[in-house]
Amino acid sequence: MKVGQANDITVFVQFNQLVAEASDEQSILRLLLETVDAFIPHVDMAIVYLYDENQKVLRLGAGTGVSVQSLRRLAFKPGESLTGKVFLSKKPYLCLGKHDIKRKMANISPENWKWFREGTYKLDVTSSINVPFLSNGRCLGTFTLNRYSSSIPFHKKDVAIVLGLAHQAAMAIENVRLHQALAYSDAKETLAQSLHDGGLEHVLAQLEQLVHTPCMIEASVKEDEAIPIIRNRKRLGYLRPQRPLATLSAIERNTLEFAALILASELEKQHDDYEQGLHRRNCAFQNLLNGDYRSVESLSRAPIYCFVLAGGVSGNNIALTRQIETTVQAYFPNGHFSVYEGRYVVLASSCAYIDQLAAYLQRHYHLVVGLSRPRMIGDVASSYREAVLAAEMKSDAPLVRYQNLGCRRLWRSLDEQTKRDFVIDYLQPLLDLEPDYIATLAALIENGRGARQQTAKQLHIHVNTLYQRVKRIEQVLDISFQNERQWLQLMIAYELYVDSHNKTAKNM
Repeated sequence: MKVGQANDITVFVQFNQLVAEASDEQSILRLLLETVDAFIPHVDMAIVYLYDENQKVLRLGAGTGVSVQSLRRLAFKPGESLTGKVFLSKKPYLCLGKHDIKRKMANISPENWKWFREGTYKLDVTSSINVPFLSNGRCLGTFTLNRYSSSIPFHKKDVAIVLGLAHQAAMAIENVRLHQALAYSDAKETLAQSLHDGGLEHVLAQLEQLVHTPCMIEASVKEDEAIPIIRNRKRLGYLRPQRPLATLSAIERNTLEFAALILASELEKQHDDYEQGLHRRNCAFQNLLNGDYRSVESLSRAPIYCFVLAGGVSGNNIALTRQIETTVQAYFPNGHFSVYEGRYVVLASSCAYIDQLAAYLQRHYHLVVGLSRPRMIGDVASSYREAVLAAEMKSDAPLVRYQNLGCRRLWRSLDEQTKRDFVIDYLQPLLDLEPDYIATLAALIENGRGARQQTAKQLHIHVNTLYQRVKRIEQVLDISFQNERQWLQLMIAYELYVDSHNKTAKNM
C-alpha cells in the first residue's frame, strides 16, 4: 500500500468517527467541507443543498468559496437545474466543461439563476461534480464541487471519493435527525404534562431545563429575538429565550415553538379573562367621571392623583396592557388602573414613586406620564383632563406635572389661528433671521434673560457676541428685554411657536 493511500484511509476513518460523534447537522457539514480538501485538490467551491420537506425544495445547507448570503435565497425544485436533477435521479453527475454544465442547468428558473450567479460571484465553472446525499435509499440533498481556476477537470475517481464522503455525512445527519425527533417527542410530552400539572410557570421552568436558558413571556420584542405566541390569528405575546435565537440548536428551536403553541391556549384564556375584567374597570372609570364613586370608595377619603400614560403603544394591545399594569402595580399596589380613550389611566392616593415609574415606562415602553394636581374624588374629571394635557405635552422628560406647565396649560383653550397670529405678531421678524437668533432667544428663556455668561457658554459663543445678538433681536422686534410686558409677550410667542412645531413634527 502506498503512503498516500494509507494517509487517505486514515483521514477517511477519522472523518467517519467525527461525523458519527457530531451532535448537529452544521457540524457534520463543516467536517464534510473541510475533509473534501484533503482528498481532492483545487476545489474552488463546495456546496451542500438539503431538501426541505415542508417547502418541497432544495436549499443551501453549507458552502465554501461562495456568497452564502446569496445562495440562501435559492430554492431548487426536484428536477430543476443540476442540483434538482441529481436529487431526483439519486445519481452522480460529472460535468467536464462549461457547455455541459450550462446544458444540464438549462431549466433553472430566472429567480434561482439570479441568486446562483450572485452566489458564485458570476464566475464560469469549468468542471463540476454533483452527487446525491443518500442514506438508506433516501436522498437528503446534494453535494457539489466546482472548479473555475484550473483547466484540469475533475476525474471519475474524484466522483467515487465524493460519493463516499457524502454517504457517510448523510447517514450521520439522518442519525442526528432521528435523535432530535426522539428528543423533541420527549420534550413535547414533558411540556404538555407541565402545563397540565402547574400552568404557565411550570412550563417555563421545564422549558429552561430543555433549552438550557431561561425563557420569558413578553408582550413586545423584536421579531428576531423571540417566538410569537399566536392563537386563532391573534398574537398573544412572545416567548423569548435569554440566549439569542440564532445560538439555539434545531431541537431547542423546535421545542420553543411547541412551547409557544401549548402556551397559546392558556394565554388566550387568561387574556380573555383579563380583557373582560379590564372592560368592567373601564366602565367603572367612565361612571366615575359621571359622578359614581362606588368602584373606588377606598380612594374617596383623601385627595387623589390621576396620572395618564401616553406615547407609542396602544391600549388595544391586551398583552402589552397587562404587562404595563403589572409594572404600575409594582409601584402603586393600591392604584386603580384602567384604559380610557386609548390611554392608560391610574388613580392613586400618593405619587411617592411616580418619578421611578415614569423613568421605567419611558425606558421600556417609550411612554410619557402626565400627572394631575391632587384633588378629591368628586373632581376626578378635572384631574383626568389635567393629566391628559400634561401627558400630551411634547417633552423629552418621562414625567410631566400639570402644575409645572405654567402658561402652556392655556394653549388648548386657544384655536390654532389665534396661536398662529400671536406668533406672527410678536415673533415673525425674528424667525426671518438666521437660525442662530431664535436659538439665542431659546437659551435666554431657558437660563433667564439676565444669565448672559451661562447663555453664552451654552451657545459656545463669546459674551460680547451674545450682547450683539440680543441687541439685534431687540431691534428687529422693536422691544426691550427690560420691559416686563414685552418680555412676557415674547416668551409666550416663543412657547406657542415651539408647541406648533412639535405638533407638526409629531404628525409627520
